[in-house]
Order: sequence, then structure tokens, then C-alpha cells
Amino acid sequence: MGKVVKIFDNEKEKYSGNCYVNTVIFRGKIPQAPKLCTNDTVKFSVQLSNGRDDKTGEWKSPTYANIVAFGDLGRKILKNYKERDEIWLTAKYYTNKFEGNFYHGFIAREVITQEELDRAEQEVKEVLEDYDLPF
Repeated sequence: MGKVVKIFDNEKEKYSGNCYVNTVIFRGKIPQAPKLCTNDTVKFSVQLSNGRDDKTGEWKSPTYANIVAFGDLGRKILKNYKERDEIWLTAKYYTNKFEGNFYHGFIAREVITQEELDRAEQEVKEVLEDYDLPF
């Protein structure tokens, strides 16, 4: 079991989940529709913002992360996400060497849906209602 990572928005917990070694959380847009590569493998990229340049105010060039998803998670992504959709997900970084070449990318572990974020927020509210807090 890894450590627990939490995402907060305006000081409210929006997500809580395990954070294993080499795990990242992505929030970005899918620039091209996910593609089914085999019966069990889906590949896609996520466009990640690098923010604005402090001096010019112009958007910096984005970074792209290559993602692969397997099994039920891959089928869920293929069914529910299309080009230009925003996605939140946790993924594990991998690197492999094959015939002298290095390959790297990310393996999707979990998609964080808005429904899950809303449910987590409601659960926190319900827990707080059970306590007589002084604030």
C-alpha cells in the first residue's frame, strides 16, 4: 500500500487515493480520441498546460504525456472519452529498454471523474456535519 494523496480545491478535499512510487496525477485534455490497440489495450495522450509566461502573459507550449490503459479501465476510457475532453487520472511512470531503445510513458491506474470528486466532497460534508465544530 502506498501513501495517500489528497487533492484540495478552495480548502475542500476533492479527492483522496493511494499514491505509489512513480505515480502522478494528471489533469489535461485529450488532443486525439483514445485508440484501441488490442482487445485489452487503449492508448492516448493528455495535453498538459505549462501555464502562462510571467513576462508576456502568453500561454507556454503544452507538454504531452503518452498514456496506456489496460482491461476494464481502458474500455471505460474508450467508451467515455473523446477528442478534446478533459480528463483527471492517476498513472504510473514506466521506462523499458528493448533492443537498445528506451521506451517510456505512463500506465493509467485510475480515472478521477467529476462524479467521484462530487461524491468525495459530499462525504466530507457529511462527516463534518456529525461533529460539533467550533468554526
